[in-house]
This record gives sequence, C-alpha cells and structure tokens, in this order.
Amino acid sequence: MRYSRQEILIGKKAQEKLRNSTVSIVGLGALGSVSANLLVRAGIGKLILIDRDLVEVSNLQRQSLFTEEHLGKPKAIVAKEILNKINSEVEVVFYFDDLNYKNINLIKSDLILDCTDNLETRFLINEFCVKNKIPWIYSSAVKSSGYVFNILPDKPCVGCILRNLIAEETCEISGVLNTITNLISSIQVNEAIKILTGNNSEKDLIFINLDKNELTKIKVKKDPNCHACNKNFEYLNGKKQLNLIRYCSSNTYKINSNFDFDKIKSNLKKIGINDFKTAFQFKNLTVFKNSVLIKANSEKEAKSLYSKYIGD
Repeated sequence: MRYSRQEILIGKKAQEKLRNSTVSIVGLGALGSVSANLLVRAGIGKLILIDRDLVEVSNLQRQSLFTEEHLGKPKAIVAKEILNKINSEVEVVFYFDDLNYKNINLIKSDLILDCTDNLETRFLINEFCVKNKIPWIYSSAVKSSGYVFNILPDKPCVGCILRNLIAEETCEISGVLNTITNLISSIQVNEAIKILTGNNSEKDLIFINLDKNELTKIKVKKDPNCHACNKNFEYLNGKKQLNLIRYCSSNTYKINSNFDFDKIKSNLKKIGINDFKTAFQFKNLTVFKNSVLIKANSEKEAKSLYSKYIGD
C-alpha cells in the first residue's frame, strides 16, 4: 500500500483526513517545489498551485522538481506534469498566473503554504487568510537560515511580526544553500500534516541556522496595531498594490496595469509568442491579464519595453 509506512505513524484516520484535504501552494521555487513534492507523496487529496515564473538554469541548484529539459517552461505547468507522475491519485490544479487581489480566491482551500519571494504577496495572503479564517504557513529561506511560522485563525499573523519590515534579503543577492530550502520545506509540510490531521502544531516562530546547527523558537504575540488583525485589509482591497515592483530575481520587474490582454496577444502573435493560454511569453516579457513581468537591467528599460510592446 502506498502510504503504509506513513500510516504506521499517523494512523488510517489521519491519512483519510489528508486525502480529504485541499492545500494551496503560492510560489513554486526552492520552497514550493519541495513542499509540493512532499505533500503529493504524503497523499494530500487536492493540491492547488500558483506561480508566475519560468524555469531558469539558476533554479536547478535547489528546485528539485525541475530539470534541464524544463528550462524556459512555466513552473506551474511543469510541476503539475511531474507531480501527476509521482502520484496520480492526487488532484493537481495549476495556475500559471500572477497572484493579486483580483484573483486571490484561486487559492481558497483548507490550508495555504506561503512559498513566495516577496512581501507584497505575503501580506496579501495574510489578509486573505485572516479575513476568511484559513490557516496558512509562512516560510522563507536565504543564505543558510530560514523561518517557518504557523498562522492560525485569531492567532498572531505575519503582519504582527513583519509589518514594519521594508525589504527582505533575497537569494539572488545573498545566495542560498539547497540544504536550508529543503529543510524549511520539510518542516513546513510536517506542520501542514499536523494542522490538517488535527494534531497540535507549533505555536512559536521557528528559526533555523545551519551555520551553527541551531533551531530557535521565538514567542510571537499579537500586535495591537496590526492592520490585518484590526480588519484593515489594505492589500486585499488593492490599496497597497504598486504599479511597478522590482524583484531581485534576475532583474525582474512587474508592472500592474489595465490593458486589452486579447488584443495585445493577437498583435504580438504575428511576430511570435509562446502561448500558455492564461499568459504568454514574448521576448523578455511574460504577459498576464493584469500584469507584465519584464526582464530588464533597469526600471527605465522595463518601462521602455512595456511602452513599446504593451502601450502607455
């Protein structure tokens, strides 16, 4: 039996709870790709994946679902294909899309795993989960250290600990070991299994430092001034969405805007695009319905490319 070794530890009833659960993973990079792999092998019933990136060669050092044959392909599409081969019993739904306040309901589920690479998306997930009382698990990793934190309904949220944070270190600037990303994902999925099966999950913020081989638990209290806890959902209502965001990953810029997606797609199709239905790739641009990801060396170049191919 597929789950016999696991059932020895958690029992048949717990395994059945996993089979009847739906989990969403936001981001299929170093953390998300490993967490998705572990959940599918553990027998989760349904997995919802959302990611906006294509597989790049620099990903292969730590993003274990992908190989060289997947370079240039959307991570979400590749992940579904690979995960279905690992466990055909699991329903895998994917969205090659940019998560934002307009499509946030795509990830509505029993539990959400944060495997993102930016604060704006984390705060958006946080507000969505606080409002809808959905448990979620925050995770991050850079260099040789990382964090995992369970956010349960009516308990301290990410806004309570990250509200005043302006910027995070990134893997592209500071580097990252594949050992820490695998470890953080393993802890995240272990906590997910506890939450989904009704067992006691970790209440503290977990910090792992592999340089010193240390695991530290940090007590977290509700911040009385936390916007999300006070039901002030600035990200969820779109007030905090920036028109232009720079990601440190390979000089990527995101421009949020309203444009005629079908018309732009039709025009550029004459020149040549990679069509993924819900999005398409054209040269250094990945175009979604409400946003465009642009590979550029500067904000000025990104705006210039947007103006040239999308319009003003």
